Amino acid sequence: MIWATLLMISFWSVAVAQPLLDKPSLVTTEWLAKHLNDPNLRIIDARASLRDYLQGHIPNAIYLNTETLRISQGGVPARLLPPERLAEIFGAIGIGNANTVVVYSSAEDAFAHATYIAFVLELLGHRAIGVLDGGFEKWQAEGRPVSREFPKVTPTLFVARVNPSLRADWLTVWRAVQKGEAQLLDARDPKTFASGHIPSARNAFLRENLQGERVLTWREKEALMARLKALGIDPTKPIVTYCTSGREASQLWFTLRHVLNIPQVVIYDGSWIDWTARKMPRE
Repeated sequence: MIWATLLMISFWSVAVAQPLLDKPSLVTTEWLAKHLNDPNLRIIDARASLRDYLQGHIPNAIYLNTETLRISQGGVPARLLPPERLAEIFGAIGIGNANTVVVYSSAEDAFAHATYIAFVLELLGHRAIGVLDGGFEKWQAEGRPVSREFPKVTPTLFVARVNPSLRADWLTVWRAVQKGEAQLLDARDPKTFASGHIPSARNAFLRENLQGERVLTWREKEALMARLKALGIDPTKPIVTYCTSGREASQLWFTLRHVLNIPQVVIYDGSWIDWTARKMPRE
């Protein structure tokens, strides 16, 4: 009888637990500090260097390198693992479907490592996702707590509910280019873009979505929208972002979809690596 009661209480607790976020969003350092010890929160440190994590990270943060989510397929590198494998990875680091997840990375990568993990989570059907505005540098500059301790993680079950509408493949992109309907944004730097890009693409360097010097944060919505319109992009029509391998494009995608709330934005996650491997036309 006692066991049955405890079991009912456990199920009731899970049922009434509400996510801290109801959709993918930018979150501030103040917001994260307020919820830092919430038992439902999972924090991912997505910085490129494991050494940086070992030298200090936000308390309770779990390290996850974006390359853990990718593998070569048919000899083509940096392709996303199948959904079931991705779900297994998130479950192994203690992230379940009921958890709110906040991801952070660094100004060094223009937060693309964080937004890439946010993209993968949303692709798997997760919604309670935050990307930390300002990343680790802003957290540290504000004198907030930094830890070298590793959190105790209990593996759990993460069930993937794939949302294929977030991605575009090479054929979809090519058909849009042929019809003259493509709104392609290349997130790479101008020099790389000039050396070769998908026909009709416009250069939207991901770092220009940010402001500041050492501590970077996202620009105001008005400035971001003005930049988009200056590129000749119609926000009411479908937009495709790409880069070299899909990671940098995720920052542009997140900016458009979740900062500016433009719904028709997808990532060509194969990006330039996939495009050139298929010998597709280039400019």
